[in-house]
Amino acid sequence: MELIDLVPSSLSFRVITTVDVEDESEIPVGFTGRVRRHSNGSISYVGWYREGQLHNPGRHHPAYRRFRPDGKLKYELFYTHGLLHDPGANTPAARGYFADGKVHYEERYWAGKRQDGRDGSPAIRKWRNDGSVRHELRYHDGRRLGNPVQR
Repeated sequence: MELIDLVPSSLSFRVITTVDVEDESEIPVGFTGRVRRHSNGSISYVGWYREGQLHNPGRHHPAYRRFRPDGKLKYELFYTHGLLHDPGANTPAARGYFADGKVHYEERYWAGKRQDGRDGSPAIRKWRNDGSVRHELRYHDGRRLGNPVQR
């Protein structure tokens, strides 16, 4: 089913084409718009595409959000032209959440390759549910540097 939404964008409206699918094969080739995949009666993910590639619909909105069966956010991914890419210095390209909503992990990317953040933060950080850091991994241009920092 295809829907068209009108979404306010500043003083104008933006037309968004939405496709609801049960299987990825239903996504049209070269599609631009929003895809919602359903599984067992609930939305399992929402993806935003531009010309057939995942692409953030806005600077602060990820291209892909995966949900748990109860509807809570499991993880979100920021893409630029089909490649994982940090949308800003303070925002990682990938962020996963525990079932209670606390951050579980963050991963930083530059043009599809793991890369330490511009602010010096490690490319990969994982936390325990109590909020303490489990480990950190550093990367440059997609290659791991040194040994992981375990805590």
